[in-house]
Amino acid sequence: VKRVAASCVWLASKLEESPRKAKHVLIVFHKMECRRENLPIEHLDPFSKKYSDLKMDLNRTERHLLKEMGFICHVEHPHKFISNYLATLETPELRQEAWNLANDSLRTTLCVRFKSEVVACGVVYAAARRFQIPLPENPPWWKAFDADKSGIDEVCRVLAHLYSLPKAQYVHVCK
Repeated sequence: VKRVAASCVWLASKLEESPRKAKHVLIVFHKMECRRENLPIEHLDPFSKKYSDLKMDLNRTERHLLKEMGFICHVEHPHKFISNYLATLETPELRQEAWNLANDSLRTTLCVRFKSEVVACGVVYAAARRFQIPLPENPPWWKAFDADKSGIDEVCRVLAHLYSLPKAQYVHVCK
């Protein structure tokens, strides 16, 4: 589990805008393991056999993860669709609210459950409801953007649930 977690973090950092070196990921996970096991925190020497073995495991596990995902690890974000949708709907006043909702949607599983177009439609719809701006119903506006009403409703439900959660609290990790 520890190897897979480290490999997932390393792979995820490569896919977004914050790539990390394997060395940094291994050092952080090594320190976390020392803390979890109540061991003295020792420096992980990048020239040691232990480091070499951990790095080899990290690479091997990353390859297994990629294989299991079919090497498909690109996720389109809904942000790129929002501006186009709002321009088409002639509702640019919703841009900031829809953008904020799209940012918050990344804290959920929406990006892997729905196509980006559906998430974009969902955040546009939620923004329009918040500001009480009507969207075209006849014909349904979401059909022009390759989305369905049930997906949009689910996006809105997930976002509403996210906003109903209590504010996150800082938890001090060290004992």
